[in-house]
Amino acid sequence: MDLIVGPLIVVIALVGLVALLGHHGGIRLARFLRRVGFALTVLFGGFFGLFLIGDTLSDPGGWKGVGLVALWLIPLSALCLLAWFRPGAARFVFAPLVAAMASISIWFAVAPDAWRAFENRNGPIRAVFLFALALALALWGLRMTLTAGVMLLVLGIVPIAVSSLGHGGMVSLGAASSAPVITGLCYLASTYEARRRTPPAAGAPPSEHPQAA
Repeated sequence: MDLIVGPLIVVIALVGLVALLGHHGGIRLARFLRRVGFALTVLFGGFFGLFLIGDTLSDPGGWKGVGLVALWLIPLSALCLLAWFRPGAARFVFAPLVAAMASISIWFAVAPDAWRAFENRNGPIRAVFLFALALALALWGLRMTLTAGVMLLVLGIVPIAVSSLGHGGMVSLGAASSAPVITGLCYLASTYEARRRTPPAAGAPPSEHPQAA
């Protein structure tokens, strides 16, 4: 429960800020929310990533530690490049990855003891997966804000909700889930504000297109 108090305070503060600035809203407020959401994930991801790299290079250390860091850093870099340069095609990669994270969470709820034993031997696999995917989704959200916002909420909420059925998850997973939830809410609020101020042309169906950051 303590893991969600901090994020809730941040969300309440953001809601209050939006309410205060709402009458000056429009595209500027939508862009502000989008950038705040992205900055929060990058800030958290930077701390988490540096801690993860330092811990891995200390234990097990050596070339094995470098290899373990490369196992998540290289895919993360590839996902970020895809998110930025091919935002339209990225949905076909991100959607299965988010579904995979949800499936792993369900698996944990079914066999929590086996997963804990596995992660005690190999490290916080779920937290690292969630952290790397959240960073890439946050970058993608600068281009495809609505879809990324929905995926970030699923990515942040489902693992904690399902893991609680398995009598609790690791603290690192709960911490890693906070940033995607906050960023997802910021992205959805950004989309709502942009669409509220700029309604689509008559007869035009709602859609999402890549946009500038």
